[in-house]
Amino acid sequence: MNQQFQSLCLALSVATVSTLAAELSTNAPAATKPPAIPPKPPSTWQSNVSMNASVSRGNADTLLMQAALNSLRKWDKNEIALGANATYGSNSDPTTRKETTTAQKYNLYAQYNRRLDNRVYLGLHSDVGQDRIASVDYRATVAPALGYYVIKNDRLTVKTESGPAFIFESLQGAGTANYLTLRLAEEVQWKFNETTSITHSMQYLPQVADFGNFVMNFTLGLSTKITDKASANITFQDFYRSVPAPGRRGNDLSLMAGISYSF
Repeated sequence: MNQQFQSLCLALSVATVSTLAAELSTNAPAATKPPAIPPKPPSTWQSNVSMNASVSRGNADTLLMQAALNSLRKWDKNEIALGANATYGSNSDPTTRKETTTAQKYNLYAQYNRRLDNRVYLGLHSDVGQDRIASVDYRATVAPALGYYVIKNDRLTVKTESGPAFIFESLQGAGTANYLTLRLAEEVQWKFNETTSITHSMQYLPQVADFGNFVMNFTLGLSTKITDKASANITFQDFYRSVPAPGRRGNDLSLMAGISYSF
C-alpha cells in the first residue's frame, strides 16, 4: 500500500512540475529581435558627371577636352536643373613646340519649372558663360518660359519652351549690349532600349528689335550604358552667333567622345 501511495505521489509531482514548466514557457516574454535598419532613402538629386576628349598626334598635336556636371531634382510639382561645363583645347607645333590655345570656354545654367498639369509648366531659365577664343567676355541670359510636353512616356519625351528672354553680353571690340529677345527651345530624350538613348536640344534666341541678330545652340548626343552607372557617350555641338565679335567667325562646331558617371 505504501509503495502504491509513493508511486501515486511521484506521478502527481511529475505532472505538476510539467504543468508549471509549460505555463512558465507560455507566459515567458518572446525574445526581442534588434530593430531592422530602415533602407537608405534615395537621393533627392540625380547627378551626372561626364568627360569628353579628342586627341591627335603627328604633324599637329591637338587636344580638346570637355567636362560637365548636371544635376536634377524633382519633388511634388517642382523641378530644378543645375549644370556647369568647361571646354579647353590646344594645338602644338611638333617642330617649334609652340602651343596655341584653340578652345577655352565655360558655361553655367539653372532652370526651375513648376508643373501646372501633366504636360504644361511654367519655368525660369538662366545661364552665363565666357568664350575666350570667340572674344566673348561674358554672355548671360534670363528667360521666363511656358513649357509643354508634346510627348511624355517611358521611352520618348519631347518638350518645347517659349517666351521672352533678356541677354546681357560683352564682346571684345564691340563693347557691351543688353537687349530683349525671344526664346524658342526644344528638347528630346529617346530611349532605344534599356542601355542606349539619344538626347537632342536646340535653343534659338533672335533679338526682338533685329531678327538678323540671333544666337542658336544645337546639341545631339548618343549614350550607351557600360555598367549600371557608367556610360559611353558621343556628343555633337554647334554654337552659332549671327553677329560675332569683330574678326571672329560665327560658328563653333565640336564632336567628342567620352564617358559619364551617374550618382
